Amino acid sequence: MNKLHKPKPKIHLRSSIFILMISLIIVLLTDSVFYYYTKRMLTSELETKLQLIADNVAISIKHSKTGEKYVENLIGQNLRTASLAAQYRLDPDIEKVKNEELTVLSKELLIDHITLMKRSGDDIIGYKSSEPKEINMSTKTWSRDWFQAFNQLLDTKETSVESGQSLPHYWSGPMNTSMSNPQFVDKWGYYYDGRTNYILDPYVHDTFFRDYQRETGVDAVINEMIHGYTNHGAKEIAVFNTPIFLKQQEQYKKEGYTWFTDREILFGSYTMKDARDQEMVQAVMHSKQTKQLITTINGETYLKMFFPLQLDSPVVIGLTADYETVQQSIQQQQVNLLILIGSTALIAFILVILSIRFINRNREETAESIQEVYVDHIGSLFRSMKEQRHDFNNHVATIHSLVHLKEYTELDRYTTEIIVETTALNDIIQINVPALCAIVQSKVIQALERKITFSHEVSNLNQINLGAVKATDLVRIISNLIDNAFDAVTVSKKAEDKEVRLIGVLEGNVLTFKVINNGDPIPSDRLKRLFEPGFSTKQESGLHAGLGLSIVKKLVDKYDGTVHVSSSEAETSFTISIVV
Repeated sequence: MNKLHKPKPKIHLRSSIFILMISLIIVLLTDSVFYYYTKRMLTSELETKLQLIADNVAISIKHSKTGEKYVENLIGQNLRTASLAAQYRLDPDIEKVKNEELTVLSKELLIDHITLMKRSGDDIIGYKSSEPKEINMSTKTWSRDWFQAFNQLLDTKETSVESGQSLPHYWSGPMNTSMSNPQFVDKWGYYYDGRTNYILDPYVHDTFFRDYQRETGVDAVINEMIHGYTNHGAKEIAVFNTPIFLKQQEQYKKEGYTWFTDREILFGSYTMKDARDQEMVQAVMHSKQTKQLITTINGETYLKMFFPLQLDSPVVIGLTADYETVQQSIQQQQVNLLILIGSTALIAFILVILSIRFINRNREETAESIQEVYVDHIGSLFRSMKEQRHDFNNHVATIHSLVHLKEYTELDRYTTEIIVETTALNDIIQINVPALCAIVQSKVIQALERKITFSHEVSNLNQINLGAVKATDLVRIISNLIDNAFDAVTVSKKAEDKEVRLIGVLEGNVLTFKVINNGDPIPSDRLKRLFEPGFSTKQESGLHAGLGLSIVKKLVDKYDGTVHVSSSEAETSFTISIVV
């Protein structure tokens, strides 16, 4: 038989384009998800870092405030000591004290200035001083704490105002901008015990206190976080004085100087500004929750975060961090991802093309194999039919001779054999699966050659419509089962006729085949191993390699079917069921 020409596998362009489009969509979706996830992850990491910085600043502020309060109180106590020393050196009558005397005394006591204060009508004024600007300075317009404290001292009462430092016969006001000379932030002490007709007011500038703040205070911590050896990620840190920053309280200014207590930024610096900062600070004060925004300043992208903090009064910590590093990291990772995905997609596309070629080649080979099975078995079937038709004339001549010789008994026997043979052929032809029809016919011929009685009852298969591949697998299953049965009866030690039966039926969508033989029974301990590759109950006969039943099991499992084996003294049967 000439082998058909094998066509080259075809690659369908439409399928390839569809696969390519799906791949591109997957790439874009993956890239988008990765971009969002990476941005969220890196932003969250930066936010966490800023949160830690804010926590550190908050802790530093609280600790530094405690330290600053302690240092400020020490300065206050030193000013009280200076007041006592000055009282022993000065005349108790203010009229007899000269301003020059106060200047010399200030230098001796290592303080900046001394002012003597007395009542003047409903006011308390600076009457004598080493600082000329303090002379005749009114205090009744000062905040209630200050003016109230002065009156309590002159009335020899214990000071009971909320702010400042109270000691026996003494009150020290909180550090603030000097009313007489706003370029200085000063610390004052006020002493009066009734032995003079004036309040002693020694005071110092904030030089020592500011040095302490720069070295160990909040500003030192902030400077280290921004400019230190460790990169914490913050570019600017500001602690907002919220009433002033939100314009809820008017700043007190004099001679172009803003009062120290009314400064917008309590600690740090505020040069990287955004129009939404006030809105963010207001939101933090209202919700007590952290807020953030991304802004562009001088062409650079920054992340700004705002954290609430409770000191003597509520404040807000603002942190500004460089967001360019996050974006650059995202872009770099995105480029790497695109390269990776692009390479993977290209490899996948090549693999798809190769897979299509392989599948097409397998289909061609499978079709060719099926065609060969069909041609071989159907050829065998029709050769048998032609041989029987060729012999028909001889049968007719024989029948005619037997009739003529009146050999009726022999005629009956002869015609019976012809009828059986014809019926068997008719039954085979009625099977609606050509490949199965062919294999049954070939097995009939093999049975005759091996002197085995082979019968088949295949019914209801005219309704079945098997695909070519499944039909080929079905032929392999039945062929192996029948061959196994033939081998079993061949080596059997029983004296009776060797019989093999094939029963096939379609019930609903379940196709069932049963192959029965009357050979020797299979021991129960061997039944479980029948389908193992290489195992055979007939190995000693040398007739079989033990592969047929393992092939049957593999093919049945391929279609989610079942195989059942039973064996007794009378017969051994193999039953397979497949959903079609």
